[in-house]
Amino acid sequence: MPSPRTLLHPAAVLGLVLINGTALAEPDAAAAPVPDSPAAVKELVGRIDGLHRLQLAGVQLVRVGDRLLFVADNGRYVFAGPAFDLWHGARLESFDQAVALAQRIDLARLKLDPAALGALDLGTGPRDVVTFVDPLCPHCRSLLAALPALADRYRFRLVPLPVLGKGSQDAVLRLNCLAERDPAAARQALLEHRTDQLPKPEGACGQAAAQRALVAAQLLGVSAVPLLIAPDGRVASGVPKDLARWLEDAP
Repeated sequence: MPSPRTLLHPAAVLGLVLINGTALAEPDAAAAPVPDSPAAVKELVGRIDGLHRLQLAGVQLVRVGDRLLFVADNGRYVFAGPAFDLWHGARLESFDQAVALAQRIDLARLKLDPAALGALDLGTGPRDVVTFVDPLCPHCRSLLAALPALADRYRFRLVPLPVLGKGSQDAVLRLNCLAERDPAAARQALLEHRTDQLPKPEGACGQAAAQRALVAAQLLGVSAVPLLIAPDGRVASGVPKDLARWLEDAP
């Protein structure tokens, strides 16, 4: 049963570049020929051996034998030919490889700094865990309660993300504004669920970080909170059943 989470609208930003096999790609003698008619494509799709939804791209990754196809969610479009995951700098050669890469986010390669998103740091450990949370999300609060016990092994970079409406927006702005002058106090307010007691920000205080966090969430395809990105790039949407063990699986 999936772990509880609070849903957010899925992003529509492509994390893949799909290129028709007849253009931009060097010929590959070992590759199967690209189907050249709708009938040929329909015949292939009718023999599906594996399926995985790439939520960020809004397409289904389909395996037919040794061939990879990308099928739009509504079934109208099918992309055949070479495909590249630019976030990992890899050409997708197999179904298993594509699925594995889709389940990881390389923040270093993307040059995404959690501090610019208003991250509040908890812990002194040598490895970073980026965590998107909404201050008003009950599942996020359950996760936050489990983090101090692991703070000597990890540094949790808590990114406030307003996904639950106006109340969340207000809470995030209060946190971000306080963090601009006192990050430690803002972190404690988040952990102790006291955002409603924080001073109301004046002017544009706290807005820049909140806006950057929302843009980053769309780019990364954050579809639920809490969302954790492990040190090795693995992603967990919701609260892992055994958080310590999930994190320890990282090399």
